[in-house]
Amino acid sequence: MSTEKLVLRTFIRNPNLLSGAAIMAMASAFLLSGCGGLDKPAVVQRNEQACTDFEQLVNGDWYRSVQRTSGDDIPDAFSDLPEQNYQSLLTALEAAASSPLADENSDLGKLVRLFVSQSQPAPATMVALNEEWQLVDSMAQVQEVPVVMAKLLLLGTVLPLKLSTQTNQEEDVEPVELKLAPNYLGFQGNTVEARREHIARMLGAAGVSADQAAIDAAAVERMEQRINRPENSTPTSMMFDILAFKQQLGVAAKVEVDAATAATLSQMMAEFTLPQWKSFFKWRLLKSFSAYLPGQFSAEEKRWKTGWQPQFLAEQNGSSIKTPIDNRVRFLAALMPDTLNRFFVEKLIGPNKLAAVNTMMQELKHEMRARIETRAWLSQVGRDAALHRLVTMAMVVVQPTRWIDYSKLTVDANDALANIKRVNQLNFAEQVQSAGALPRLGAKGGYGWSEPNPRYVPGRNAMVGDVSMILTSPMVDFENNIAFTYGFLGASILAHEMAHGFDASGTQAAPSYFPLPMAMGLANSDISYFKSMEDRQYHHYSAYAQNVLGVQIPILRVTNEDMADLIGLEVATQLVQKKWPGAAAADQFFKGYAASHRDAATFDELRDYASYVPAHAVNRYRINGVLSNSQAFAANYGCTAGDPMVRADKDRISLW
Repeated sequence: MSTEKLVLRTFIRNPNLLSGAAIMAMASAFLLSGCGGLDKPAVVQRNEQACTDFEQLVNGDWYRSVQRTSGDDIPDAFSDLPEQNYQSLLTALEAAASSPLADENSDLGKLVRLFVSQSQPAPATMVALNEEWQLVDSMAQVQEVPVVMAKLLLLGTVLPLKLSTQTNQEEDVEPVELKLAPNYLGFQGNTVEARREHIARMLGAAGVSADQAAIDAAAVERMEQRINRPENSTPTSMMFDILAFKQQLGVAAKVEVDAATAATLSQMMAEFTLPQWKSFFKWRLLKSFSAYLPGQFSAEEKRWKTGWQPQFLAEQNGSSIKTPIDNRVRFLAALMPDTLNRFFVEKLIGPNKLAAVNTMMQELKHEMRARIETRAWLSQVGRDAALHRLVTMAMVVVQPTRWIDYSKLTVDANDALANIKRVNQLNFAEQVQSAGALPRLGAKGGYGWSEPNPRYVPGRNAMVGDVSMILTSPMVDFENNIAFTYGFLGASILAHEMAHGFDASGTQAAPSYFPLPMAMGLANSDISYFKSMEDRQYHHYSAYAQNVLGVQIPILRVTNEDMADLIGLEVATQLVQKKWPGAAAADQFFKGYAASHRDAATFDELRDYASYVPAHAVNRYRINGVLSNSQAFAANYGCTAGDPMVRADKDRISLW
């Protein structure tokens, strides 16, 4: 037995617990009462290992199979999914490219054609930029710069100002605000001569004579340096007309604009001539769309910068994917991220699994209601308040509240650049229309298939079940291993997030950056009882961290994550007992719960985690420490007082 297991056994074993006979009597009464939906009492076969260290029983073989590489993230139950999902997504997109879907006028059909357009050879001419070239050439005076700049910005041209969306990224509780923020091309470094040579080469590839390109390049390079290193503002008779710029973009006059950039643009309008502005706009068009123009532009970009990457590719995914993501997928993630996630959800997860997840969520909500209605510690005031919170709680599972509508978009499988311009215009319009509204719950970037983010949003009383990545796990199997799935996904994730609506008394101190839920409306007696459970849980985990890991937990540690674990497990356990009475289903359910929290952290990593994380317990505690609180767990495996997997009565949490 390892030192950690020995200390854990000593920590949980307590002679002051209820006697083994009392525990068994209580378990039998629980079974006989029909509580949990079991049809009749059964003779319980004691499982010594389950009662000693359930985490090792379920995950031990997996731990021993894990091979860690220095610098890698800690492997867990979901580590392999981003890579697997990416490969499956790419395969599905490639298959769809030659399927009837590619010809459909649906949003998914348009996504597939956009994917195909990336595979086409470079165009032979610049005809796709003819309209923009003519727009620039048609300028008759410098005062037209703001309007022309706005028109080019709508298409995705990289220009000194960009429209950015300001949101509360964590909680999605504040209306979307728009801002015109500075935007930089990143054209710095090397020598002045080298920069000018690159500009001249790009303009020359577009048909500008060598002599004229050299003249234009000198002015454009100076303009770039003015943008990158703006000087102190000085009064000028020429003003960059921000109002006209906003009107052309379709944004409200009140939208904030970066004052320093606006001042710099005004000075540049006074300093540079109309022909120089025309050269600047043409240069920016070429830089923005170079990857989608004749091949000499990409060749020049690669000569200029080692490792050059085209515009309109989403950043390489920040998860644990080691394989470089195909540019065709990054292209979709940048231009139609919402629809890329929709493709993954509808084509790789499929309607049957989506329906099963939604059914599970509604069942868990129904079970939570049943528990609220029967809690003896709750006052009627508290019961009514809790029921109101539950009834009004939005459940956004897997899919966002709405998908972005691309019904007005035209996508040509043979014209990537035209597609880029049209998609950018629609995305810009979507961004403008979002102003003043609350963000779409469940919406995310184009890598939703590799970045789960299930959460409870207190300010909107919404449970966001962002679990699309997880649904491809072989451990989520509604057909062949449903009880395990209800533990793996239902108890540990969906019920856990729902439980966050009921996880705190509101009395705990917390770090300043920690989001606290809105008051529920409990009576004072309810709050006092809840506070006693929070204190109990705080001390239980504190003792675990000290005795097992040898560390002190943060002084301001909050217990809401522990409470969500405990509540979520109890709700899901009661549901599973009603749906599938019997020890076999319960065994699979508890194993599913334990499997979802496995990770291969070293002892030192566990110590580090416990010493600084203010909410989540280490995963080993989230398995054994949480399951030890469950009377149903003890009854199912024949565990008795004194077993490591049975909490002392003084430590037991009883809430919802």
